[in-house]
Amino acid sequence: MAKHFDLRKQLRLHDKGLLRRLFAEQKELFEFPWDSIKPHEVNPLVEAWEGLDEDKRKQVQVILQDVHELADERSHKVLTEDLEWRYPGKLRVFAEQKSLLDKALWAYLEARQAFDEAAIFARAEALRNGQFANRWNSLPPKKIKLTDAMREALQEEIRTYYWNKELRGEVCRVHHYPRANGAEFFFAYLPDWPDKRLVFDTDGNLTPREESYTFTNVFIYLPDEGAIEMIAKGGKKVHLPLRKAFCKTVLGVDVEDDEPIRPSYKLDHLLDPQFAFTTDPEDCIAAVRLRRMRIAPMMGAPAIEYVEPKFLEDASHAEVMMAIYQLLAAFELNRAAVNVTHVTIQLHFLGDGRRQPKTMTFSISCPNTCDLKSKPDDVRVVGERCVKRWGILQ
Repeated sequence: MAKHFDLRKQLRLHDKGLLRRLFAEQKELFEFPWDSIKPHEVNPLVEAWEGLDEDKRKQVQVILQDVHELADERSHKVLTEDLEWRYPGKLRVFAEQKSLLDKALWAYLEARQAFDEAAIFARAEALRNGQFANRWNSLPPKKIKLTDAMREALQEEIRTYYWNKELRGEVCRVHHYPRANGAEFFFAYLPDWPDKRLVFDTDGNLTPREESYTFTNVFIYLPDEGAIEMIAKGGKKVHLPLRKAFCKTVLGVDVEDDEPIRPSYKLDHLLDPQFAFTTDPEDCIAAVRLRRMRIAPMMGAPAIEYVEPKFLEDASHAEVMMAIYQLLAAFELNRAAVNVTHVTIQLHFLGDGRRQPKTMTFSISCPNTCDLKSKPDDVRVVGERCVKRWGILQ
């Protein structure tokens, strides 16, 4: 998902030497006193920015927006993979950059192909665990060699589907990108329904403009695993026919309308007295709180379907577990006689001394429901790591 972009803040956070190189590449701000401004001093640079030609400002702003999108942990991993693949000799200097923002800007300046491809892949990676993604296994593992005929056949199948079903997507263009890890990414671009939006013309006046913007579907084929992932709006009713089209045109196989593979969760071990919500210092988590737990008896208990205590936010893990054991004892149950079917967990993050520390609350239900995918990217990836670390994700 697109992150909030604050140009003034970003100019303040970047290394001035890298910014100097960026503007020099655009043949701008040669006379700006780069050596005399203090670290994080931004007002003189903003004043110089405002004096630039509008087209030059836009060019630099587009670059910095892409840099901003790559300045998070998941995108950094994608960028590192591309550098290892295409520019292994530059990894040491890349690692020496002091922040994720500077690493991304350095990559733009020093490893443009890796930067451009990472920007494309990072957008797809941001959607892979979201609500528009599904995965299927059980395809025959098979390396592919894409031909023009295969690409054209796939474009025609996708175009025909959207035109017949939704009267949009009258043309389709498929771009193919292999990844260093062996994954094959296919981006299918199609025109959306026309839309009328207000824009500023060259004289600064608001003018309505009719445009046909693109929408994108992504196919990710994993040849070593015999798996395909689909990213597209519309859920299974869209994914199933598009999956068939991809498998037929690119892999040369016919597939049935199988159910996608969904993550599976287990929660019973959270009742184990030895269990602890361990964390990694790099995740900057101050505390983990169990806020809610639904407990269902395995065998029928008189008048009880389940119990679901909600815990105080400041209750310690020991206090929560004591309350659960006392509740089970009141119904003459023990942890071996019940299943945990739902939990709500809250992460409290360390503060930076300037803002209120963040919290994130998420819920997991057995067998395969989790709302982490709806959380902001910066905290969602931490939650996903925690779910794996705690043995909740099977």
